[in-house]
Amino acid sequence: MGTAAERKLVWKIDLILMPVLTVAYGLQFYDKAVLGSASVFGIIEDLHLSTKHNGVTSTQRYSTANAAFYYGYIVGVLPIALILQRVPLVKTLSAFIFLWGVICMLTVVVTSYPGLVVQRIFLGMVESAVSPGFLAITALWYTKQEQTARLGIWYSATGIFSMFSGLINYGLGHASGRLATWKYMYLFAGSWTILWSIVVLLVIPSSPNEPGRWFTEAEKVLLKQRLASNMTGKDQTQWKWDQILESIRDIKLWIFLLCASAIYVCNGGVTAFGARIITSFGYSSLNAILLQIPGGAMTCLTIWISGWFAGRYKNIRTYLLPITCWPIIIGAVMVWKGSWIHRALPLWGYYLVASFGAPYVLILSLATANVAGGTKKAICSGMIFIGYNVGNIIGGYIVLTPEAHIHYKSTWIAIIVCMCFVSVASLVLRYILNAENRRRDDLLASSAHISSASQKGDDEVSKGEDQDEKGDKFAFEDLTDFQQKDFRYVL
Repeated sequence: MGTAAERKLVWKIDLILMPVLTVAYGLQFYDKAVLGSASVFGIIEDLHLSTKHNGVTSTQRYSTANAAFYYGYIVGVLPIALILQRVPLVKTLSAFIFLWGVICMLTVVVTSYPGLVVQRIFLGMVESAVSPGFLAITALWYTKQEQTARLGIWYSATGIFSMFSGLINYGLGHASGRLATWKYMYLFAGSWTILWSIVVLLVIPSSPNEPGRWFTEAEKVLLKQRLASNMTGKDQTQWKWDQILESIRDIKLWIFLLCASAIYVCNGGVTAFGARIITSFGYSSLNAILLQIPGGAMTCLTIWISGWFAGRYKNIRTYLLPITCWPIIIGAVMVWKGSWIHRALPLWGYYLVASFGAPYVLILSLATANVAGGTKKAICSGMIFIGYNVGNIIGGYIVLTPEAHIHYKSTWIAIIVCMCFVSVASLVLRYILNAENRRRDDLLASSAHISSASQKGDDEVSKGEDQDEKGDKFAFEDLTDFQQKDFRYVL
């Protein structure tokens, strides 16, 4: 980070944005995760989410209800990501957050399995605005070097809220009243979400170009300079078909999608089915809720550590990705192959698998730093979150209740394969980006050599000033990373 003035400015941005984004993202996680807690407090029986054939209980309906959220998310995420490019970002996000709070509370009026599926499809559609929107806010307000740590802060809310939600749901599990216990969980989550939508609207500024009342005139100038240094363009309000076509043929966007999908296969094992898996180790339903708290702490810790390293040392993100995958692989092996007689062993393996948030944040940070152009950034964001949802859908179906006696073998094999894929894909991505950086450096060196042979002295100074002006101009134009030959990819 540069001058004292810039450090002070970044601190102010952090104070304004990070608490609001972190709580909002945590509420989004909590809304989704409530189904996992509700599964051990009667929702499966009340809404007939399980069936029994020949004495064998199947939770296929529960898996489908869980996956329905992600089907809705897939339908909504790309169109909404493009819409967010054309409308006031913060106001629109606040409206979507309000809607998801309302839909979450309406879960209490659902009386059947088909009704729950429909409700969760709509919930997924409205919540699909949040992650692309938060990604856009982070890319607007922070430089490339700062983004990973900030992504880690608000994304670590998944771990923080999994700890608090465990305590909250444990308390709500003792609630007595006219409603079923699991309904109080949804009322609590939805009401807080509605309240926080108002906070988002009132606190978060529109953009660095319209920072509002929070910043001085000198800070507003510095905000624009920081935005220019990113070379990812200012916030744009027009769709560009050439950027859509470029996105389709950009291999790194497809790598981001596949990696996001592979990473989030883990979510089926630690969120939607987490409480049920822990009860399989021999713990009671209430204790299973409490025992998910250390998993949330593991998520936070690994995100913060990897985010710190990525922010502290340049061009190590594609090396950190495989490193963060290995604890997940080790944890999967511990649950699968370990003895469940000693319950601590599979439980600690489960906690290691919960560290999957760290590689996902690194994928997000690579995407925000390496994609430029308003429309292309929106498409990249949509593709990543499509991958995220595909992984969640797959993850929900690989936890097979009849496999409990063989330690959910299919679940852990799938997770191990996915983490190995992400490790290899990360190194392939590094090779591609590094090769492109070298190619651009060679082009720049050859053009500089030709220029130095034809111009001397004051002419060179004048040309340098012209290039600086040109660079600033391009920084605010809606150009992609392919179109900006001065753009260098973060590794």
